Amino acid sequence: MSFRLFRYAPLSVLLLSFSRAGMAEDYFDPAALELSSTEQKTADLHYFSEKGGQMPGTWLVTLEINGREERHQEITFVNEKGSLQPVLSVSLLEALGVNVRAIPAFSRLREGETFTHLADFIPAARTSYDFNQQRLFLSLPQAAMKHRSRGYVPQSQWDDGIPAAFTDYSLSGGQAHHQRGITTSSYLSLRNGINLGAWRLRNTSAWSHSDAGGDHFQSQSSWLTRDIRRLNSQLRIGDAWTAGDVFDSVAFRGVQLTSSESMLPDSQRGFAPTIRGVAHSFAKVSVSQNGYVIYETWVAAGPFIINDLFPGAQSGDLQVTVTESDGSTRVFTQPYSAVPFMRRLGSLKYSLNAGRFHSGSGDARSPEFVEGAFFYGLLSRMTVYGGFRTASNYQAGAIGVGRGFGAFGSLGIDDTLAKSRLPNGKSAMGQAWRIQYQKDFSATGTAFNLASYRYASRNYYEFSELNQSDSQQLQLNNRRSRSQVTFSQTLGQFGSLSVSAWMQDYWHTSGQDKTIHIGWYTSWRGITWGAGYDYTDSALEQHPDRTVSFNVNVPLGHWLPDSSVSYFINHNNRGMTTQQVSLNGSALANRNLNYSVQQSKASEGQADSTSLALQYNGGYGNVSLGYDHSRSGSNASLGLAGGVIATQYGVTLSQPLGDTVALLRVPGAANVEPEGYNGIHTDSRGYAVMPTLSAYRKNTVSLDTATLGENVDVEQSGLTLIPTSGAVVLANYKTHIGYRVLFSLRYHGEPLPFGAQAEVVEQNRHSANRSMVADGGQAYLSGVPERGTLRVSWYQDGEQQQCQTPFRLGKAHMAPGIATLSVECH
Repeated sequence: MSFRLFRYAPLSVLLLSFSRAGMAEDYFDPAALELSSTEQKTADLHYFSEKGGQMPGTWLVTLEINGREERHQEITFVNEKGSLQPVLSVSLLEALGVNVRAIPAFSRLREGETFTHLADFIPAARTSYDFNQQRLFLSLPQAAMKHRSRGYVPQSQWDDGIPAAFTDYSLSGGQAHHQRGITTSSYLSLRNGINLGAWRLRNTSAWSHSDAGGDHFQSQSSWLTRDIRRLNSQLRIGDAWTAGDVFDSVAFRGVQLTSSESMLPDSQRGFAPTIRGVAHSFAKVSVSQNGYVIYETWVAAGPFIINDLFPGAQSGDLQVTVTESDGSTRVFTQPYSAVPFMRRLGSLKYSLNAGRFHSGSGDARSPEFVEGAFFYGLLSRMTVYGGFRTASNYQAGAIGVGRGFGAFGSLGIDDTLAKSRLPNGKSAMGQAWRIQYQKDFSATGTAFNLASYRYASRNYYEFSELNQSDSQQLQLNNRRSRSQVTFSQTLGQFGSLSVSAWMQDYWHTSGQDKTIHIGWYTSWRGITWGAGYDYTDSALEQHPDRTVSFNVNVPLGHWLPDSSVSYFINHNNRGMTTQQVSLNGSALANRNLNYSVQQSKASEGQADSTSLALQYNGGYGNVSLGYDHSRSGSNASLGLAGGVIATQYGVTLSQPLGDTVALLRVPGAANVEPEGYNGIHTDSRGYAVMPTLSAYRKNTVSLDTATLGENVDVEQSGLTLIPTSGAVVLANYKTHIGYRVLFSLRYHGEPLPFGAQAEVVEQNRHSANRSMVADGGQAYLSGVPERGTLRVSWYQDGEQQQCQTPFRLGKAHMAPGIATLSVECH
């Protein structure tokens, strides 16, 4: 036993020599090695005499320049006067941010010519390679670098992805049992796409079924888009929405060219609203925008929050419909407006739109129109903005200015003039002023935002109002003013207070649309509780709704991991009181099974209810189940959500897809999980989908190596991906599927030299599946195929030596564990 341990002692000395010394420069004298075999020679190991040394060859390394990690790339290292030097090129340095055009020495190189000594071109530049970390460090004077903003990613590194076709689906269905019988309904939403190079073809469709209405399918929108990199912009052809930051947001069918802030670095760069409501029973919640249903889900009795919307337009009110289990419905409006108007000095944001007005309403007019809008940073704290919109029945122009006032916040004021030709043939000229204010008072923990619209005349109409209404309805919808306020205040150990209010009134109607929410929340040792007040009024309703609520949540981690129990009570002005107790949590090893058990008790005259809900997030999609029972009947629901991607590598199932995704390719490795994504794993072929990536940003996708099979090795477990918007990028992992073998290698009857490099040859090219020959000519390799060729190379007296041998593993070698095989190298 002791002999087997000590025979590897020289190799241990060699490996330990790479350890960092306290004061002196790391150095190892290869002559200090003493081998147990007197007949075994030692290869030329002077490459390993210094820290991070390695043999000449091509190696996959991480490039780091001036302390900033840039990319993973294969770099060739050659012997230059006894030391290892990287082979570099002008194109590589330019991609790394070196200002090569400002350095005259590079002009001496022919196109495509490589070099090894960077200091010959840039004085004071240095390169160093650390084999232990597989990192190539480049140190250059800052004057030799291009100026880059923080978070900058060169466009040359953006990846448009691979050709692909996909569909992202969400299916929900429910069945209700009540005294009047049984009713069923289903809803399927589809987001389909085809990618080819930089082009993306997209379509959204929906299918619905109900006992009363039958089946209905609708193709909601289709469009073709691509990046225009030189302009940091996106071109879109087909169905689109105007931005809504100068004029009202409208849907249209035509051509759109808009600047894209997501293409800019993080340091130079906007929103989907959160919908809150209360369901009185097990209910269906639908969200519509511009006449289309964009979201539908089932919720249990009590408060609900929707914070995962994917609106098509950047502004435009959302209509929320709550359908209770007894068939009654309630509709309220969720205002949606994003008003970031300030720009950096010299920064331009623009949009150009041309097409035909398009609405989900069948009786709406569809005039052709052209629109342009811009925001420009004129001064360091001043932005000018404006635009125009013209159609056969509408002409409008707007101009505005935004100004930062330091400690007093930011203020924006704009004026819009509009001339409209009404449905009755008459013309109307109107004017609208808008004021926007925003300020965060960090010293007091106060955040204040105000967006107020004031229509200065009776004859001002927005483009969408004009085309969606007849003359009578147009007067009823003629808004006079609209105000929105959001306020939040931290209260230290007493929690936080938030207030949001929205109101609009009309010239020809005495009623108002009004929504007010006041909430207070705090926590103590993981226990959270809060109280709220909600007020909703509509110009179409006779009586407003007022609700007071209280809730508390207590974690149960000490008794039941990843779970909590909560209590909620609310009372409204109609005398209805609802109480609810629920148990929520997650289970399974990856915490990808979510469950909820809920008991609700209502005031007299209303039915109590019990509900159960489960959601499983699997590698091939998500499944949800719900059941609710009360005195008036019972309801059951089923939901399926996921994605399907077809590429040159076949068809892969996925969890619900985001806008930008990655296809993980780990050939031959099943059930491998990526880090940080619960429930996702490769299929039997070794493929999986990472459903969400950040476009134009560096995304590190790493495999959990603990989930690799015993016969699987990967050359690199983490890859950096930089996709463009909407791309399906390939994360291609190089795998070695095979056995673990301890080879005993001999050459001319003697053990191969200590320190030689042994590798399995794959398709006549170098492989990362390599090892160093140790004492006694032994080399350990993993991922070894059943048959193949083993190549060994070493340096002796300054000359490179090489031999190779075929091998074949017999059945005895294929047992679990490490196989041993003796071969003669020729």
